[in-house]
Amino acid sequence: MREKGSKLLDVMVYSINYVLISYALSNVSMALKSSPVFILFFASELWVIGLYIKKIHEITGSRLLAGILLVSCFAVHIAMAYFFGRFVGDIVPFAV
Repeated sequence: MREKGSKLLDVMVYSINYVLISYALSNVSMALKSSPVFILFFASELWVIGLYIKKIHEITGSRLLAGILLVSCFAVHIAMAYFFGRFVGDIVPFAV
């Protein structure tokens, strides 16, 4: 029972972490869409997806459950982008 609760907590923490990081990376990607640096942030998003699905598969032992959780978290990420929007702003250099 205690092990199951620990696994559930791990899945919740990794899922929330994935959604927040993915949302932040997509915001930066959209802000830099006219720059070649966009490729790095987009690749980072794909890397985070791979890490998330690998870790959830390790915790749960089920690829199907890991896939379902990934799709669910991606839906939450899209909902956040739809309802909260994206961060808009100018990129300001550190040194003026």
